[in-house]
Amino acid sequence: MLRLKTAMYYLGYFTSLDLSDSYNDVMVKRVKALQKANGLKEDGIASPELQELVFSGMCVPTQGAPAPTPIPTHSPVPLSPSNLPKEVPETNEKGWLLTEGSYLYENEAAGLWLYKTQNISITIARYSENNFVWFETEVWCSPEDPMSSYLTPGNTPGKRYMSPLKMAEDCGAVLCLTDDFFGFRLNYNYRTGVVIRDGKVIGSRTYAADRSAFPNLEVLALFRDGSMKCYLSDAHTAQEYLDMGAVSTFAFGPILVTDGHLGPHMTSSSYYHYREPRCAVGMIEPYHYVILTVKGRSDDSKGIYLDWLAQRMLYLGCTEALNLDGGGTVCLIFNGKMLNKTTKNLRSVTSLITFGTR
Repeated sequence: MLRLKTAMYYLGYFTSLDLSDSYNDVMVKRVKALQKANGLKEDGIASPELQELVFSGMCVPTQGAPAPTPIPTHSPVPLSPSNLPKEVPETNEKGWLLTEGSYLYENEAAGLWLYKTQNISITIARYSENNFVWFETEVWCSPEDPMSSYLTPGNTPGKRYMSPLKMAEDCGAVLCLTDDFFGFRLNYNYRTGVVIRDGKVIGSRTYAADRSAFPNLEVLALFRDGSMKCYLSDAHTAQEYLDMGAVSTFAFGPILVTDGHLGPHMTSSSYYHYREPRCAVGMIEPYHYVILTVKGRSDDSKGIYLDWLAQRMLYLGCTEALNLDGGGTVCLIFNGKMLNKTTKNLRSVTSLITFGTR
């Protein structure tokens, strides 16, 4: 029932994602409104045929449908900025170059950044709306140039704090972003969640599932075949993830999208409902990822709510997506330059997610 109501919200028949799982009088009225808009008998019954219509993509929405307005779907909405430069070399459907070499484009004024080789394509587009600014990053990578992690060096990798710009310089990656900031929890002997990087177990102490505190340490696992999958905090042990073929796991949460639908907490607009800088990573399909970076705590951008983050990742076609550490930690670095904030009072971190090599 909740899944049906959520889909009806995207079509404009509910005005909030704070929905119950009951078929009450309000639901009857909303179903009748949907039936009327679609030329059906107005009996208020959500028959199997009506439910099939709602999820088919053919259902008529109301004029008040929210934007973005997708029905939960696995079909991606690829980034297609209107201001692409004319001199982009010929590429395949993944955006990879057809010839050897690399292509780099940076246009701060236009809010567009590109990087392409024969094994990876990175597109970053900046958007602004309703007093917040965000960056949508689409990455098509490959087994030859996969998503990786970079941890600060030392006897305990990922425990030492460093400037993210210095780390980006040291690792030489084209694209860097902050992750679950497990090092903070490691340093203070908090529960890290199940944390694996490049096949090495770093942390295994976690919380029971559906813990009310934030973060709840839900997990996004990256597997050897380039796929990603979200799990509840205590769904598997570190060894079980390794046995399943996980290369890395990121523990923060909440789950934004899983199996192509909103995560367990994302149908409630009251779940930690405050505006903050945000960072999320998700998968459209293996080796095809989306990164959403929201600027915040600044005059031009106050940050955004978690439910917006989840809805946007779903709209962009993610089948799996996790909220990573936000607030002052959030950094998006391209070709050695910080995109989402100034370098004044830059917070030191302990690890980064990386793509490409400069």
